[in-house]
Amino acid sequence: MDKRRDLKIMFLGDGIHTQSGYSVQMDWLIRRFLLEGFQVAQVAKAGVYNHWVNFPLPEGNLRMYPPINDPNFCSDSMFYSARHWGAHIVIPMIDIWGIDPTWINNTKQLGCKFIPYLPIDSSPPTPGVLRNLQFADRIITFSKFGQRELKRHGYIAEMFYEGVDINFLTPMDKKEAREKAQLPQDAFIWGMIAANKENPPRKAFQECLEAFKVFSDAHPKSFLFIGTQQISQGSFPIKDYADYLGITDKLIIPDQIYFSLMATREDIKIWLNCFDALLHPSSTEGFGLTIVEAQSCGKPVLANKVHSMQELIVDGKTGAFAVPNRKFWSNANSYWEQPDPMSIYIAMEKIYQMLRDKGQQVAIDCRKNIVDNFNVDMIFKEKWLPWILNLQDEILPKGN
Repeated sequence: MDKRRDLKIMFLGDGIHTQSGYSVQMDWLIRRFLLEGFQVAQVAKAGVYNHWVNFPLPEGNLRMYPPINDPNFCSDSMFYSARHWGAHIVIPMIDIWGIDPTWINNTKQLGCKFIPYLPIDSSPPTPGVLRNLQFADRIITFSKFGQRELKRHGYIAEMFYEGVDINFLTPMDKKEAREKAQLPQDAFIWGMIAANKENPPRKAFQECLEAFKVFSDAHPKSFLFIGTQQISQGSFPIKDYADYLGITDKLIIPDQIYFSLMATREDIKIWLNCFDALLHPSSTEGFGLTIVEAQSCGKPVLANKVHSMQELIVDGKTGAFAVPNRKFWSNANSYWEQPDPMSIYIAMEKIYQMLRDKGQQVAIDCRKNIVDNFNVDMIFKEKWLPWILNLQDEILPKGN
């Protein structure tokens, strides 16, 4: 294979050390591009302040730039960083509706291609996303759903799934994992690992608590683990609602500061392996990385049968679906689809029965789904690397 590695690649998104879902995905991609010999930089919208740094990694050196006057989307830093570093392409891995189009045009005038790798998490896509996509030189999205939605609106996009490191996220002995996490051994534990940013919550905390109330009445030796941050006044009051439902004693919530600021990927791996199943029926989702992370650990997942989530599990084999009972028009000018609490409960019982009847086979099927379809090394080798090499030949032809 051609080993020319002249293209300078700049990503925009959460700093690779910040432990968010986006940062984890970016970390895996950046390390693999560095191993391939590319020069890579990142505009970090979280995790770096005041000055650029050289971020040393075993795979190579990563140049990392901070936000300037736009800490949420790094519109201006994208331009100044690309100019300072001499980037040939910039790949934002964020919701691009917040990027100022003026700075996109300024960046493109440098000769730097603007190529978003973005989630599409609603139907229709939000107007802000469609507005900024008209400036894109290429488009890559996370799911077939996103690809179809963009095509309906006149945009042609590549589709590269998010992936997981199957050599890291592996099944562990559940007893050992629960000992490490100090969780009860003789209980059925549902798990949620999800951001709590708004109310109503897009991660469906209210509906999940209501469904779990019914499930725990039927199965008294059950618990719901919720790993999230709940330190904002605008977030959903999980504990208060659990108090109202009378299920507080059935909730396991890690220390909020620890979970928000100090939890590592090893912690996430241990928690996923503690669960019997993952609860993830979001009302909107551009992908849902935790859905594939849990299956990589051999755990079935309950998802909402909307958007990209329909592509990530095999109904009846690696999980089950809840269904929405209503749409509501969000302030982003697109629909969110709320899961029906009773359909969540029915899916919970379906997964419970699956695990009781054929638990070992479920674990095997979950792992196989990820190894076959969401292995980040396979995605990088078969999708990202050929694509970036073709782009390099187009932007920097041989002999020039």
